[in-house]
Amino acid sequence: MRFLIFISFVLFISNQNKLENAIIRALKSDHPKIKKVTEKIDQHELQIMISYIDEKNNSYDYDFNLNAKNYYYPASTVKFPIALFTLEKINEFPLINIDTPYRIQNDTTFYNIRNDINEIMVMSSNEAYNRLFEFLGQDYINSKLREKGMNNSKIYHRLSTSNSKNIFSKKISFFINDSLMIFDQKQNMKIKPLNIEKLNKGVGYIDNKGNLVNKPMNFSEKNYIPLDELHKLSKMLFYPQNEKKLKLTQDQYLFLKKSMNLSPSDIGYNRKKYPDTYSNFLVLGDRKKTIKKIEIYNKIGFAYGYVSETAFIETPKSSIIISIVMKVNENQIYNDNNYEYEEIAIPFFAEFGREIIDIINSK
Repeated sequence: MRFLIFISFVLFISNQNKLENAIIRALKSDHPKIKKVTEKIDQHELQIMISYIDEKNNSYDYDFNLNAKNYYYPASTVKFPIALFTLEKINEFPLINIDTPYRIQNDTTFYNIRNDINEIMVMSSNEAYNRLFEFLGQDYINSKLREKGMNNSKIYHRLSTSNSKNIFSKKISFFINDSLMIFDQKQNMKIKPLNIEKLNKGVGYIDNKGNLVNKPMNFSEKNYIPLDELHKLSKMLFYPQNEKKLKLTQDQYLFLKKSMNLSPSDIGYNRKKYPDTYSNFLVLGDRKKTIKKIEIYNKIGFAYGYVSETAFIETPKSSIIISIVMKVNENQIYNDNNYEYEEIAIPFFAEFGREIIDIINSK
């Protein structure tokens, strides 16, 4: 018995070292796409968390430069928990499902949650996110974050809309055969500003009127999900032993996972305009075509110069969850849409992902 325990301990240490070595080795790569970032690693505020899942479904975690107290803007990765929480909420109301048509206050168009989640995961639709934000409401969203143990995360606002911080949730009407289920307009609590480090960013920003303001931009009332908590949510979905923490049916698990693996053409978009790799940064970000035998289930985000992604990556030899964020903003002006996404961030994500896969699979 002691021998078996010893062997298990040795295997744990071996896998943990494999993960640690993979991150450090990947960052030490001489590839220009990697070196552009590592030569100015502090400037790019790089954070990484990786979980390696072995053939027995044991999970081994490692992180690089992780610090939940240093603010970064999570951009569209906040849409991942919103999609998940929406599925949990409709389970509280047996008469509605992901295909039940609904309308939102002051809008005559009919929508459904299936299409909304696919638009969020594949095309990162702000409009679909905002509709689900109205359905959930800030209070519900933030209570769900606490329920999942995401205690440092806060969702304050909608995205790219004039009423982004309105604390009133709009009325939603679901159409069930010949009847209606109505979620009335609701007032949510005003959330206290964040109280962490690095909330004031840069040397200036462009305000809502297009003027340059020569002082740091304050992010204390912007959405926030620390990288370790974003990673935790991916583990809940993709690491089987944790699935009990989510209040989803088996069909909903399968739907959400599939949605995170779809390409734009799968939901009706033109492949020439939106290639199959459109919603991928890790591994595929610098390519137009996918790689055979590699499946990626992910959510990306990029805004204000911050680029982030959480991804479950399956290869014939391994299953890996990678969550990563970095900043590219050479001029230190925020909200000017002048960021080095294509030149630095996306090539780095792609090459880093490939390096990690190669290193882990070579063991």
